[in-house]
Amino acid sequence: MSFLNQNQFEQSPVLGQVDLSVSPNTQSVRINPDSVSTNIVAGQAVKLITGASGITLVDVPTSITDGPIWGVIAYSPRKNTYAAGDVVTVACQGDVVYLQTSAAVSRGTKVATTVAGPTIATNAVSTNQITGIAIDQASASGQLIRVQVYPSTN
Repeated sequence: MSFLNQNQFEQSPVLGQVDLSVSPNTQSVRINPDSVSTNIVAGQAVKLITGASGITLVDVPTSITDGPIWGVIAYSPRKNTYAAGDVVTVACQGDVVYLQTSAAVSRGTKVATTVAGPTIATNAVSTNQITGIAIDQASASGQLIRVQVYPSTN
């Protein structure tokens, strides 16, 4: 747990946190009640699925070509580990979120969420489902950078 220092002007970003004050396309959705995914956390990319529900259904991609990506699970101070059937907030196209790198990332490059998730990388973006565009750059893995959610398939 991190504490805010009295001389600190802002809190450090956390994985999946939506950046900027305007979130033009953040939506509440339900994780597939039949999902087999066990690593569902903030920052994880999700795809739309079909199903009978009064709320939009999503699931975590199971391979690098599974998709297309629809958005990223946003950080919530109440809960950040999810199970099948949970309701989550998803940052969709146009939103800017903090995501963790699995390798060095250059500013302005397309990034894809790794299947093990929720890390992002620029390698193999020709076959992966694109999550967005890196706004910041990272020199190594494990760094949080801002990514504008801009999903597309290759």
